[in-house]
Amino acid sequence: MDKILDVTDYGICLFSLPVIDEFLKKEKVRSKKLLANFQKNHNRYLRMLESGIWLPFLPIDSIDYLIKMEGQEPIFGDEWKQKMEHGQFNLTVKDSVWITSISYFNIFDRSDYVGDKVSYRTLDGILCHAGFRYDVPSGKYLVSIKGYARKQKLDYPNPNYGFLFSLVKVNEFNGFNDPREDEIYNFNVPSIDRKGLK
Repeated sequence: MDKILDVTDYGICLFSLPVIDEFLKKEKVRSKKLLANFQKNHNRYLRMLESGIWLPFLPIDSIDYLIKMEGQEPIFGDEWKQKMEHGQFNLTVKDSVWITSISYFNIFDRSDYVGDKVSYRTLDGILCHAGFRYDVPSGKYLVSIKGYARKQKLDYPNPNYGFLFSLVKVNEFNGFNDPREDEIYNFNVPSIDRKGLK
């Protein structure tokens, strides 16, 4: 089954639940408003990037995206065109990785992360998925992200954009990259596609 992620707050993020739990306990963070907490505490945010605790990719359009992880499902086929690639972001994993809409960090509720997906229903009764869990062996990884656009756009509910994540295991992290450095990184595949880039 295709993993279609409904992004409602202009970003996605990767994390491993036991890793972020441990970090929040160590940092004595009790607020559930994690996104605001990370934004207000820049040094904490940088420590998270350095240790691979939490990895945000934003801003991106608030739409549906096809999500894939290399080695766990077929990659994007000939009907897609790669539009961007950025890489070498730190991620520490314990047993699994979540890819979620960053909106779920506005009010973080650990109980949302049960099973293999985070789902909700719209007022119209449409089932949407805001997160997917991938089984990944514990360890330190460098993450690369590629963005794709469908060559021939399809009607809703088919997603016309997607992301492929690649994880390469390493023994140790050697520095870190900040995906929020807007002058270096652009993850907004729909915008890149509209401008006709790549």
